[in-house]
Amino acid sequence: MNEPDENGWSHIHQCAFRGFVKSLERFVDNDRDLLELETADDLRQTPFLLAISSGLKDTVSCLIDMGAKTNVTNSQNHGAVEICAIKEFITLLRYLISLDLPNLPVWKNLLKMMSSDLEEEAEAAGKCLRTLTDRSEELGISSDWRTFYENGGVPTVVKVAKNTMKDYAKIPAFQTLLNVIEMPEVKEQFVSSGGVPAFVKLLKSTNTFAVQLCAQVLKDVAEVPQYAETVSQHQAIPSLLKVLQTIRDPEVLVPVVEAVGTIAMASPKLRSAVGSTQGMVQALVSLFETNNHPSLLLALTNVVSQIVEGDRANQNAFVAEGITHHIVSVVMNQIRNKDIQASAVEAIHKLAEANKQTQKDLLDKGAERLLMQMLKKNRAEALQEKTAMALWALAGDNIDEKREMAGGIGVQMLIEFVNSMSENLHYIGSEGLCVLAQGPLNQQSVIAQANGIHPLVRLMKSNKEYIVLSVIKTLRHLCVGIGKVPHERNQGTISQSRGIKFLIALMVHSANEVVQVEAAFTLGCVSLGNKEILEEIFQNADFSYVRILKMLYAREPLVRMLAGSALAAFAYNNLQQQKEIAEQGGVRFSCFVPFLQSDDEYFRCSAAYQVVILARIIPDEEQAKSSAAGIKLLVDLLQDSRSEEVLALVADCIASLAHTRAGVAAAIVAINAVDHLCQMLLSEAEQVRGTAAIALGYLSHDHKGERLILQRCRNDPYLMKVIRYYTKRIRLAPTFTEGWQHYRKVGLPPIPEGRPSLVRRRSQREDARPITILSFEESSTARGSNSHLNEDGDTSSRSSRATNHQESLHNSRLSLTSQRSHMSRVSMVHTGEEG
Repeated sequence: MNEPDENGWSHIHQCAFRGFVKSLERFVDNDRDLLELETADDLRQTPFLLAISSGLKDTVSCLIDMGAKTNVTNSQNHGAVEICAIKEFITLLRYLISLDLPNLPVWKNLLKMMSSDLEEEAEAAGKCLRTLTDRSEELGISSDWRTFYENGGVPTVVKVAKNTMKDYAKIPAFQTLLNVIEMPEVKEQFVSSGGVPAFVKLLKSTNTFAVQLCAQVLKDVAEVPQYAETVSQHQAIPSLLKVLQTIRDPEVLVPVVEAVGTIAMASPKLRSAVGSTQGMVQALVSLFETNNHPSLLLALTNVVSQIVEGDRANQNAFVAEGITHHIVSVVMNQIRNKDIQASAVEAIHKLAEANKQTQKDLLDKGAERLLMQMLKKNRAEALQEKTAMALWALAGDNIDEKREMAGGIGVQMLIEFVNSMSENLHYIGSEGLCVLAQGPLNQQSVIAQANGIHPLVRLMKSNKEYIVLSVIKTLRHLCVGIGKVPHERNQGTISQSRGIKFLIALMVHSANEVVQVEAAFTLGCVSLGNKEILEEIFQNADFSYVRILKMLYAREPLVRMLAGSALAAFAYNNLQQQKEIAEQGGVRFSCFVPFLQSDDEYFRCSAAYQVVILARIIPDEEQAKSSAAGIKLLVDLLQDSRSEEVLALVADCIASLAHTRAGVAAAIVAINAVDHLCQMLLSEAEQVRGTAAIALGYLSHDHKGERLILQRCRNDPYLMKVIRYYTKRIRLAPTFTEGWQHYRKVGLPPIPEGRPSLVRRRSQREDARPITILSFEESSTARGSNSHLNEDGDTSSRSSRATNHQESLHNSRLSLTSQRSHMSRVSMVHTGEEG
């Protein structure tokens, strides 16, 4: 019975191969030597190896139970593990692994086989390891990753990568590595084993699938910033670029693009390195032109954001290569694919961020209009958030651009942002409402009517300091307009919403000094001209001027400057509060000297305003001298500054000072402030133009100021148009108005061509026609204006003038009614009072 047949097999071999367990048991019971009997053929296999080769788990188990040797090999040096690998018997391999037999180390044998020089063996072992470590959709990474790692799996894969065998045979090994690469230990071992240069070299492979897998591995490794640096040092960036330039298969290009983006995201240095690699930006932009593959489009839009984030040179490089057209096109055409659309919106955000040049290019290509449409139509918060952030980035730092962008979003939607669950939307909502609350044509009342103050007050409880700071500033601007004109309704709403309590708590308990002083400044504005709120503040035991006075000596210059602004807000036209400040410690002129001498125009302007307001309670300098010094500095800034923001701030300060105590307006007029302010009326920036107009409106109450303004307006009637347009909410001096009516009767020169339009929008900028008297009437009609602009129009019909005159009278009555309320608290310049 033990004689071999013509194939060299005995009966026991046939039983083992066919799975005849009962027969096997009888054979071995009769003769135990049969258990290790080898076949007489070329392979020289034992019954155990034959059972393995047939994949019969029960038979294998029976033989092991009977004591068969498990570490035997055939004539090809293949044992149980190798045979299973070649035949891809994964279930049997898992069974052998579960037995954990000391003389049958399954993992080690598979790894040894994978590093074989024979391509068939390496590929087979790699396929089995790939399956054994395969990820699960439910559980994620396989629990066997650590066994693979501890048995030297990672260095073995690196060895395979360096092997001279054909690249197709290496693919299963790379796939196995990708199954476990997310673990930090695996990445560390990969780098320390020399995996980075080996895989970078393989990016030159002619096997595109191998290139794809290598790029994916490098991308995953580069997610750790220090390893990204290593990847870059081994010339991965130019190697990835070469792939982008030579391969057109989207399946390959996706991980290559992702690898480039991941490297760029690791650090500003690497972003610069990626962007400055010659041909990289051009290659990425060109892929937008030739591919419409969804996964590749998503990767490309992502990589633009990753490379340009915070890097002005990269932003400019992409725009110069024409990325704007492609990104806008993706946003427009990928309506059904929200992931790609959101990624493209994010790219617009990163391209525009803090870069005026790229902002202009994106605006010129219609990005704003497209994003506005998306914002209105799409209510999904995630996409809405990205869209709002992109729009805000497009607005840049210019206050007029921000105001126009916020106006496009709309007060109601900005309030919705504040009420949302997104912190980014909280910030944008607050910032948008802040800019709309500022300026000569502010929307303080519109925001109040839309119930925008209550949600802002609630946001002061946010744990994000940047949001709290934004909200504090927004509430301040909602309470006080240009020229320190208080908005009573908004002040009252803040009080009713417990905003005073929150502001005092922030002023006293915040760990951030900037938050403390900003809260104090806002308290001063909320209480400006409002006795009830002042009483509420002083009834709070935590409030004391001493806290603000201490901030005058803080280490941070911004805190010291804002502390002065807070004190000036409380002291503005209020002798009682000036006395309180003096009694609780007072201020010294020396506190303001560093700012008065600062190179920073913003600091210089703020300090100059503060010393004029606080002049009466500065004991170490004469009131006249400190006031004169402050006024002189402000007028000098009007003459010398080239910053629109600073010019608007100076004009606001002058507007505020012009209706404080007697003599201040006269002093301002005496040193040529009127000339400089009139020149600002020609500014293209509405914030500058409008604030200057309001300042001149207040200066019209000074006799000399009235005469000088009338003289300038007589020579250039456009100036009066600007003044009347922006001063509808304040009372011009009656004699000034009468003087202008007299000049109109006598006759005025025509308005020169090309003057800034008071009513145009961004879409009109490129093709705006020259300004004329007629164009003022048309644009006033388009805006629904019915006051000063039409009243002065000499080309309108008699019936139109009569109608406009009646409407103007009605508006004047409304204006006078509101002014009486304000005048009862804030005196005009000729009274000399500071009640």
